[in-house]
Amino acid sequence: PERIGFWLDFETAYITCDNNYIESLWWILKQIWDKGLLYQDYKVVPYCPRCGTSLSSHEVAQGYKTIKENSIYVKLKVKNQKDTYLLVWTTTPWTLPGNVAVAVNPSFVYTKVKNGSDYLILAKERLTILKKEYRVVEKFKGKDLEGLEYQSLYNFEKPDKKAHYVVTADFVSLEEGTGIVHMAPAFGEDDMKVGKENNLPVLMTVNEEGKFKNKIKNWAGMFVKDADPLIIEDLKKRKLLYKEEM
Repeated sequence: PERIGFWLDFETAYITCDNNYIESLWWILKQIWDKGLLYQDYKVVPYCPRCGTSLSSHEVAQGYKTIKENSIYVKLKVKNQKDTYLLVWTTTPWTLPGNVAVAVNPSFVYTKVKNGSDYLILAKERLTILKKEYRVVEKFKGKDLEGLEYQSLYNFEKPDKKAHYVVTADFVSLEEGTGIVHMAPAFGEDDMKVGKENNLPVLMTVNEEGKFKNKIKNWAGMFVKDADPLIIEDLKKRKLLYKEEM
């Protein structure tokens, strides 16, 4: 059998806990600051509430598991249109208190259908998810929905910018859901990107321990995943839960 190996340069090696290395990093940071190139912003990263630190993509991949979770279809009441709702789909009910917009694909065809006593708006290609018989009332391109306003699901925090309206995004697909995507910039990389493009507010509803902040009065102090069934039940009581599925 052949032997393999590699060389290590212990004389000039750098160690991240070494003071010289740390001093060098601070020096570099100071140069960036002096040139006016340092700014504060939000970035969505994998995060461990137990450790209280962000994680690398490699760390997340090591513990990756395929799991089954409930998904829900939620009705968002369109302003100034009687009994009319945008139908959105999500697998993360705990992010709904942080919702600030919904996204549609500008090139997709969307429909307004009469379904029971409600009028629902969703992508034409996703009509198969509807529970009852429906009647198509109107068809339009996604770009025609841009700017349409809807009522906020929750009012725990007043946004500091315009919120709760339809924006357009090319990443919206027809593979699952309704073709209308709920946007919570604090909790999704695509959401944050779209949020910055549209100057949307960022609602930070969760603390460093992965629990809802005190301002989220209904579930304050509760770990977000434990709150999922309670949020679903709340939506059901308010007649805003269209359906739930595994």
